[in-house]
Amino acid sequence: METNRIRLRLGAVLHFLIAIGHVGCLFALDEAFEAYGIREIMHQMVAGQVWMLYALTIGLVLAFTLAGLYALSATGDLRRLPLTRIAIITIVVLYSLRALAGGISCIHDFKWLQFISSLIPAIIAWCYWPGVKNNE
Repeated sequence: METNRIRLRLGAVLHFLIAIGHVGCLFALDEAFEAYGIREIMHQMVAGQVWMLYALTIGLVLAFTLAGLYALSATGDLRRLPLTRIAIITIVVLYSLRALAGGISCIHDFKWLQFISSLIPAIIAWCYWPGVKNNE
C-alpha cells in the first residue's frame, strides 16, 4: 500500500511542476506555443483576444494544481476532497488518452518534444492508477 501512496504523491509532484511550468510560460506564451507548433491555432482559437490565451493558461495552472491536490487527497495527506475517486478516474482516462494520441502522433512524425509530452501523461496515468480502487 505504501508504494501506491508514493505513486500518487509522485503524480501530485508532477502536476505541481507542470503548473509551475505553465506559470513560467505566462512570460513567453508565443514562444511556448511556437515550440509546440500551436501558435497559429491558439491565436485563431481566441480570435485576436490575446488576453484569453493568458486566461486559458491560468485556467490550466489551476486545473493542474487541483489534480495534484486530488492525488494528495487520495493518499490521505489532505482532507478528503469531494468526488476524489471520480476525479482520479477522470485524470487516469484523460492522461491515458493524451498519451495514446501523442504516441500515435509520434509514429507519423517523431519529434522529441512530442515524445516527452506523451511520455509524461503516461507516467501520470500510471501514478494515479492506484487511486482508481475504491478505498472507502
